[in-house]
Amino acid sequence: MSAAGPSEDALGHPERWLTDRFLRLPDGTFPHLGIRGGGDVASVALLSGSPERVELMAAALDGAVKVGDKRGYAVYTGTHRGVAISVATSGVGAPSVAIAVEELGACGTRTFLRVGSCAAVSTRVPVGGLAISHAAVRDEGTSAYYVPASFPAVSAPRVVQALATAATARGLDVPIGLTRSTDSFYEGERRPEIVERWARLGVLTFEMEASCLFSVAAYHGWEAGSIVCCGSNLLTGEATYRGQMVDDFRVGQDTMISVALDAAAALGSS
Repeated sequence: MSAAGPSEDALGHPERWLTDRFLRLPDGTFPHLGIRGGGDVASVALLSGSPERVELMAAALDGAVKVGDKRGYAVYTGTHRGVAISVATSGVGAPSVAIAVEELGACGTRTFLRVGSCAAVSTRVPVGGLAISHAAVRDEGTSAYYVPASFPAVSAPRVVQALATAATARGLDVPIGLTRSTDSFYEGERRPEIVERWARLGVLTFEMEASCLFSVAAYHGWEAGSIVCCGSNLLTGEATYRGQMVDDFRVGQDTMISVALDAAAALGSS
């Protein structure tokens, strides 16, 4: 009888060569977000790919303290309406948001709200307008590592309801509908045939994170949702990057942050 060779042994006994699923540095922090757990993050977290928006959200919290800051990720924890809330940078795209959710979840977060920007493919969402996602088209690759291809990426009903209630309380009529998440910002979003196809199917917005966020959360038994502010409308051609409706976007973003904070407080207290 011959002994198993190195390759066979490695394949047959991965525990002998794999590191832990959740990596920690020698100082006890996670390698990407810099958090360590033990109460430094709240059970509810707001995520944004924009570092500037994260700073705005942190400034809107009471007593916000930076609890993590590595690799472009920043994490703050404070309170809103007396409820502990964390806000964190989630990076651009599905791989980055998956890392943020994994490390926040390992430290105790159980509810995730994406507070982001989008391109709209519906006249219901003008530049500066908001949209709440109840589900997302999985046109990105990261979620496939977590769930089967046939698995739908849906927002937790409780999170959708909290966002809708918070918006209504501020006198807003925010559409609730589908978003499409893609890995390609340019080629995957800004082609006429792509815009026409998904607009015809009733998709409201394009962005890059929601479907992965919903899938990773579902995989772990957590809950997630998303509210976004439109920076460009691919049907009308209006866009902030052209210098159009910049004030509308700024007002919309501020409103979105207020709605998300109110929803997070409701979720964290129930």
